[in-house]
Amino acid sequence: MAQTVQTELARAKDLLRAEAIPTPGLDAGLLLAHALGISRIDLIIHRDRELSEQEVVTFDAFLARRLRKEPIAYILGEKEFFGRPFQVCPHVLIPRPETEALVELSLPLAPEGGNVLELGVGSGAVLVSLLCERADLTGYGQDISPMAVRVTRANAQAHGVSNRLHLYAGDVFAGLNASFPLILANPPYIARVEADSLDDDVRLYEPVNALFGGKDGLDIVKEIIGEVPGHLTAGGLLIMEVGQGQQHAVDRMVSCRDGLRVRCWANDLAGIPRTVVIERVHG
Repeated sequence: MAQTVQTELARAKDLLRAEAIPTPGLDAGLLLAHALGISRIDLIIHRDRELSEQEVVTFDAFLARRLRKEPIAYILGEKEFFGRPFQVCPHVLIPRPETEALVELSLPLAPEGGNVLELGVGSGAVLVSLLCERADLTGYGQDISPMAVRVTRANAQAHGVSNRLHLYAGDVFAGLNASFPLILANPPYIARVEADSLDDDVRLYEPVNALFGGKDGLDIVKEIIGEVPGHLTAGGLLIMEVGQGQQHAVDRMVSCRDGLRVRCWANDLAGIPRTVVIERVHG
């Protein structure tokens, strides 16, 4: 029997469903389109197209990875964020829709012609998106992972903003002797005790250092809030994503830190306080 687009999609969908993959039809289509080097629309238009032996081998390899719960973004090598494709790999966290709030909040708050620092750039999705939207800004990005810095650099080049982006590998503010009017952060904030409750896609494949923030998930958050006054200009802002249920802890940390105040919180699509805007008010 000939192996066509239609029969291969059906086969893959059944296999993915049997392994409790949440979106078997979508994943089957994405993987087959990637294997064939065509769009998902072409899969519909050419559903009777026969696959070559090599195309079936390539598709089966992608399918096997997904059946082992590897995230679809790592298999495809990219993830869309703020309307743009970003290169991703297992060295960087896969950008989430809720993290787009960092960009949305920054757009009107970043001063004209200003410098913006992102702590933990990962794939660069946040900072590169902001630079794409605001051609007047210059970005500075830090990550503890040299591989993440390389991925960010590649994404900056792909989106034409590498001439306005300066990157370095290091630990949070270590060795940084500069102040910024705007600092962005999406630190690791998952508590270690929650590891077993994570989906296999996340727990088995995404970088541990980008996920877990110690026993209560707040180790890096505390570090950032503790050190950020020395790196914000007067009136400067820290915009940071945190975990579910961490609002009150963050509010307490800020209230105990002289010269800082919480300006506002933004909820994610589920109504959870997810992104905090912290202002340096004096000092």
